[in-house]
Amino acid sequence: MAAPRKPFEPPSPEQTAFLERAIEQYGKATYTFALRLTHNEADARDLTQEAFIRVYRAWRSFTPGTSFLSWIYRIVTNLHRDELRRQKGRYQEEIPEDNAFQEYGGTRPLAVEPIEDMVESQVGETMSKALAALSPDQRQVVVLADVEEYSYQEIADIVGCSIGTVRSRLHRARLQLRKLVEHFSAAT
Repeated sequence: MAAPRKPFEPPSPEQTAFLERAIEQYGKATYTFALRLTHNEADARDLTQEAFIRVYRAWRSFTPGTSFLSWIYRIVTNLHRDELRRQKGRYQEEIPEDNAFQEYGGTRPLAVEPIEDMVESQVGETMSKALAALSPDQRQVVVLADVEEYSYQEIADIVGCSIGTVRSRLHRARLQLRKLVEHFSAAT
């Protein structure tokens, strides 16, 4: 015999306030992290939205005094990893809209600001290509360590592995990144 279903309970004011504060304080950083993982605005928006849905559902499991950003980055990481597993073996090709180039469809995404544009332009096209060519796991540790400037312990918590594994992945990822930068630099 199945357990009786609980009736729908509307969200509490505390739950709603928690989510609103989280989105206000960490929404942009979460989207930026998701964008760096996916290299696709639509996927990054979906990933960010799903992450905040998870935060909303599990808001009581957050431990006050710990890093909220580490917690949500781990959620984003796990969601991204799950999506990569689902897509494995599928052929995907992006379909251009209206067969015309439109970077933002006439409007800029909410998470992009002039300062971010400047930083991105300083990173350069070669580095962007090299980062995109890394495996998702390698790109993730490089972004967390070298862009977001997390400690090895924080990265280990986000990724769900040991500090030694983080160091190893980061070392291999940086070596691969150097090779890719040299390759893309020589090609131009």
